[in-house]
This record gives sequence, C-alpha cells and structure tokens, in this order.
Amino acid sequence: MDELYSLRDELSLLDAEQVRLYVNDFEELILVDEARKEHRVTTVLRAFPVSSESRFIILQGQDQEELGTILDLNDLDADSRRVVEERLSLLYFTAEISQINTIYEEFHIPKWEVETDRGPRTFEIASTRRDIRVLEGGRILIRDADGNRYEIPDYRLLDPISRGMVETIV
Repeated sequence: MDELYSLRDELSLLDAEQVRLYVNDFEELILVDEARKEHRVTTVLRAFPVSSESRFIILQGQDQEELGTILDLNDLDADSRRVVEERLSLLYFTAEISQINTIYEEFHIPKWEVETDRGPRTFEIASTRRDIRVLEGGRILIRDADGNRYEIPDYRLLDPISRGMVETIV
C-alpha cells in the first residue's frame, strides 16, 4: 500500500486555463481542448448538484461519451464560464419559493400552492420522503411529480404561516 489514490488519475480533468467553450452559429456548445481540437458538447452535468454547484462539471459528447471534467467553473475564462453556466441553468432550473399559501392532500397526494420568484405555482409531490430534501442552514429542495425543481433557501426566514406548514411536512 505504498501508492496513494489519486482522484486525478480517475478523472479526465480539463485544464481550465487551456480550454475554451463557446456557442456556435447553430446554438451548439463547442469545447476547444488543450490540443485546439473542437468537440460538440451535448450534455453539461454537475457531478454534485446540491453540494458543489460550480465544481466537477462533466462535459459529454455524442452517445454520452465523456469529453472531460472541469474541476471548478471559476477557473475558466469569463466567456467560457458564462456559456457553461447558461447551459447548467437550463438543466437545473429551480424556482425559489418565497411563500406557501397552502399544502393539502388530494387522494393521498400532497398538493402545494406557493409563490415563487417566477410567479404563483401549484404542484403535486409524488413522495414526501423521496422528493423533499432538507439540507444544512434550513435549505429545502423539492421536486414535484413532473420533475420540476423548487428551492426554499432557508425555511426559517419564511413568514410564520409558511414556516409552520413546512415544519409539519419536514
């Protein structure tokens, strides 16, 4: 056991100072690698979408082949970072809940009526246990029955009525 495990040996990390990303005229995301070869990026994923939103960003090409991993978005040049963040925001779209109007059950399915930063929403949750995640600092992530994502940055800062409804669920 003289050898130490190296995460870098397992990942195909891209050198953020050497690569560039841009959107071409066909709205395709293009990766220019260290050898100046261009690759069409079809998928951009966060390896740790909840805990490390800007670290370990996976770029995939056609047939889900891995083109490489960006260790930290902040290491990219500003234009590359902007186009990657735009793609991630589309994939990981999350509405922020600012108020809960009511939570009730209909046919044993919880139904939420809320106010978000994108207007009022009504949604159902398939499973309270699977689809509501309580994180540190009072942060709550919710996935509705259609796969849409919602976030309460800190439920403790909600108005007393909204906070009371959340506390009965979590």
